[in-house]
Amino acid sequence: MAETNIKDFLMENVGSPNREEEVKLKRFKSPFKIRGLDAEEISEIRKQATRRVLNRRTHQYESETDQNKVAELTLTASVVYPDLQNEELQKSWGCLGDPAKLLKKMLYVGEYSKLSDAVMDASGMNEDADNPDDLIETAKN
Repeated sequence: MAETNIKDFLMENVGSPNREEEVKLKRFKSPFKIRGLDAEEISEIRKQATRRVLNRRTHQYESETDQNKVAELTLTASVVYPDLQNEELQKSWGCLGDPAKLLKKMLYVGEYSKLSDAVMDASGMNEDADNPDDLIETAKN
């Protein structure tokens, strides 16, 4: 096994896990600016989307995570620009105090999906997935 050095793991040698990227959507003059989220932020979002529910059969409380809410909170937490908390923007789209609803009203389904995919990439969520080309190459060898 190769010998490792603790310096290989220091932040100044690896870089911050939070990456910022711009996502251009055709209908908007300016690009959306998003940032990747780290594991701690995703964990906090999961907590916000989890509630305790009573299982009527067992009479025990169980944790239930709303995956749609996790996705909404992840996306809204990742958007740096435009400021989804901006009152003028919220008024314009009729979504006062609800950044998740604001994004859903602003974006077509394809745009929402493109932005969501970019957030997943910026957060490193797609890096562990095997690249189909790599799998094919591995299978050939």
